Amino acid sequence: MAGFTETPSWPSLSCEQSSAAAVSVSYSPFVVEMSYYTIAVQAYSMTRYVVENLRLDSAVVGTAMTYWHIFVSVHGLKKVDEIVLSAACTFLASKVEHHKVRLSDIVALVFEVDPVGGVMESWRDVVGQAELLLCYTLKFNFQVIHPVNRINELVFDGNKAVLECAQRLFLLSFVTPLCTRASAEEIVEALVYLAADGAERLEVYANGFNITSSERRDGIISVMLDALVAMRKTTKLPKIDNVISARRKRLREQESTRPSVACSSVGTASTDNTPCAPSVE
Repeated sequence: MAGFTETPSWPSLSCEQSSAAAVSVSYSPFVVEMSYYTIAVQAYSMTRYVVENLRLDSAVVGTAMTYWHIFVSVHGLKKVDEIVLSAACTFLASKVEHHKVRLSDIVALVFEVDPVGGVMESWRDVVGQAELLLCYTLKFNFQVIHPVNRINELVFDGNKAVLECAQRLFLLSFVTPLCTRASAEEIVEALVYLAADGAERLEVYANGFNITSSERRDGIISVMLDALVAMRKTTKLPKIDNVISARRKRLREQESTRPSVACSSVGTASTDNTPCAPSVE
């Protein structure tokens, strides 16, 4: 298929010349401010923490973060505290993914409060109202498709390096708002493409890809690389990690030339005070 037979020369690109970096400027659906990841990483980390402690299926993470990004795409980052929203998304996702979880268990983990008492009840009310607003935002359409089997189909030979990298990238992709801007299959195929390219095995899997738009594929890859920079993550595939390092260096250089600004504590959850319930519209 055209667009998949030629391997992009990731390592030879400078941080100013990277084609993936150019995509993030040229194609608006795949432009994400780096500051977005600061908030999203907190929500993602909290979701993972709850899922792991309650021994829930990993699909809950993907479903919860999909809800989180959809909510933020509609209401922005200030409508509901990101950790309250994360708790509401995780609670709803756990039910959708067929787990029997009590809201009190999630609240106790997220806000570190005593399982009984007024503080617990206050946080339960806040999260419950956030969940109601979330349901309205989702228009009560809770289905989320996670085509993880598609990864195995594309990596048909079970190559360990490609498979592990693609699976890890897919899980980490839920830090990004890609789920609101591309189909699940597009995301999976782009991430497998990136992993295969990084492992120098792109030609092996070239015929399995269905995406016909190289621009959208490169846009998805660009967002994923920026997220890895923000999370300080690597892939253990030198070809990709060289690009991540170049982007990180470019970002540091850009930040060093910007005037300093006062930090804000907006959106930080605290159990010091009785919480205020979010408005439901």
